[in-house]
Amino acid sequence: MADMERRKKWLINLGVVALSLVILFLFRMIFEAFVERFIKAFVAIVLPFSIALFLSYLLAPLFRLLERRLKLKNRLLNTAIVFSIVGVVLFFFGRFAGTLIYTQAVSFIENDWPRVLSAITDFVSRHEFLDEIFKRLQEILTVENIIARDFDLFSVFESATTVVITIVLVPVFLFFILNDRHRIYEGIVIVFPKKVRHHVIELTKRANRVIEEYFNGRFLTMFVMAIVFTIVFFILGFRERSPLFGFMLGFFDIVPYVGPFIAMVLPVLYSLTDDTLLFGEYAPIAIMITVVVGQMIQNNVAQPLIMGKETKLHPLLVLSAFVFFGYLFGVVGIILAIPITGMIRTTSRYIKELHEEKLQLNEEEQKRLREDIK
Repeated sequence: MADMERRKKWLINLGVVALSLVILFLFRMIFEAFVERFIKAFVAIVLPFSIALFLSYLLAPLFRLLERRLKLKNRLLNTAIVFSIVGVVLFFFGRFAGTLIYTQAVSFIENDWPRVLSAITDFVSRHEFLDEIFKRLQEILTVENIIARDFDLFSVFESATTVVITIVLVPVFLFFILNDRHRIYEGIVIVFPKKVRHHVIELTKRANRVIEEYFNGRFLTMFVMAIVFTIVFFILGFRERSPLFGFMLGFFDIVPYVGPFIAMVLPVLYSLTDDTLLFGEYAPIAIMITVVVGQMIQNNVAQPLIMGKETKLHPLLVLSAFVFFGYLFGVVGIILAIPITGMIRTTSRYIKELHEEKLQLNEEEQKRLREDIK
């Protein structure tokens, strides 16, 4: 009888899930255009908010320094000071490092990229199979074929508008996040009933810790990767191109495991055109080995020291999170994939802790049980 009841319950749950999926599918079919517009509007707002959130966690240590060490309690004044410091840092970065990287990028496109294409063409021409594929790609990617494709002016306008909105809203969101962080948390907590608010507060604290550990740790590892690989490329003989390729390795490290290998493509291609590099014709292999070793050291040594255990996720889970959230929300999903996954895991652990507490007897219950046994 009990087995029959369990089967009925299981079938009812399965039916509810199937019905929900069918409803979602029908809703999407009927309101597909509306859903698409809603997702675009959602991304247009969440993108600048996620960037501002990322920056707010990077600036949180400076904000705490002003509040706790310098005893400046006026949040508006502290926000203004932080904005001023960020403005000065960005000015000097753009004046020196940014100008250097931009100059090297322009020089690479104008002077080195034609030689890279020539090296690729020479390599492909020596292999019949690759040569056939390369010719097919050239036929498909001609200027005439690209121009002949449908040109959606409205989509281009939407993309440009999203970029402008992002540039304008990021500092606005950042200001309010820094100035009204506690009010934002209180506004989230007050929505829930009083009997569960202590759970919400605990989860908010844990989620905040996960996000802060991830964003601060990721920024620090990106910065360290950029410095280290700039030095490595200089040692390998890349000379003035070292800052450009080092910056690329650091910047693309925002996508763990995959990003550095994407950024590795350009220096590897460049090494095919420069015989003066260290290791000569084996320079591409040396670059690949260096990136692999760097990733191993970062993932197994640096990351556990810099980030907390809540953001230490299995590589398969990390890649799955990037694919899933990136497919749903694009750039926003890539930025927030790991924090969201970390918060989901933290929430599940907290629920498990509550369940374990219910299974255990407290001191009063143990005392009453001993008295009953006596």
